[in-house]
Amino acid sequence: MSEPTPIPLPSVLDPDRGHLLGSENAAADPEAQLKQLKQALDDSCRYGQQLWQALDGQRGYLLHSLPPDPRTPGLHRTTAAPTGPDDEDGWQSWMAAYADAHSALAGPQGDSGFGISEAQREAQNRRTAPSVRLLADHPELRSTPAVGKIRVRSRIPEMLGVAAVTLAARALLVRQLHRR
Repeated sequence: MSEPTPIPLPSVLDPDRGHLLGSENAAADPEAQLKQLKQALDDSCRYGQQLWQALDGQRGYLLHSLPPDPRTPGLHRTTAAPTGPDDEDGWQSWMAAYADAHSALAGPQGDSGFGISEAQREAQNRRTAPSVRLLADHPELRSTPAVGKIRVRSRIPEMLGVAAVTLAARALLVRQLHRR
């Protein structure tokens, strides 16, 4: 699994940022220094609210991506979203959540679209890998562990039958070719 791209701490969260230290004129003018400090506090509070909203969005995404509550009526999926390479809605939600988190972490000005680009690249890598495509196209190849006392029907006899027929057909073909 790849590591996320490091994001530097936004300057709005740095208490030692340059404009808070004040200039020579600000030291002589306590009113100007107070105004700078108030502006810094306002900026930090706005960014804190932005972070809170982004985190609340992540909470919603995490809850939404879970399998449904099995106590509710009806059939339910048993995996978290996205459920596989063909789950377009699941991948769109994942990319949006990743991009929102990335943008919020980049600071009040956002990340100029870098988060969505990174999310699209990561999703594409996971959706198009040959092993993932093979499992999506042939779900019978997935290993499904037995849960509790419920036994998963084994496909081994069926697969052995296919292998036996294939080997028999190959043997017949080889005999036919040797006779010519």
